[in-house]
Amino acid sequence: MTTTNNMLQAKVNGLAEKNVLNFFASLSDETRIHIILSLAEKAKTVNEIHEFIGKDKMTLSAISHQLRQLLDVGIVYYEKVGKERRYQLSDKFCWCILRDAFEQFNKHLKIRCKKCKK
Repeated sequence: MTTTNNMLQAKVNGLAEKNVLNFFASLSDETRIHIILSLAEKAKTVNEIHEFIGKDKMTLSAISHQLRQLLDVGIVYYEKVGKERRYQLSDKFCWCILRDAFEQFNKHLKIRCKKCKK
């Protein structure tokens, strides 16, 4: 029984490690960070995110591609309002980690964490 429990625990730990790696890999892209920053204050459509990032810097299609990656990891989700999708940061993550990272480099970021209420 102990061997089975150890194998199960190792599998759970491996899955957790993979999820952590996927989370940080998603944050390692400048465009995805900009998308997250654009969603820090309120939900936005793809067009609003595109405007925030700069229409001269990236195509709408490229923004959609990056959003898909953030959706796949669960960092963002969307709600359909009429024909539009309004994207927002997921409640399942504690965004203090991102805010703290920015503060480490003296940039103040207005992300309020819904999870820990800070």
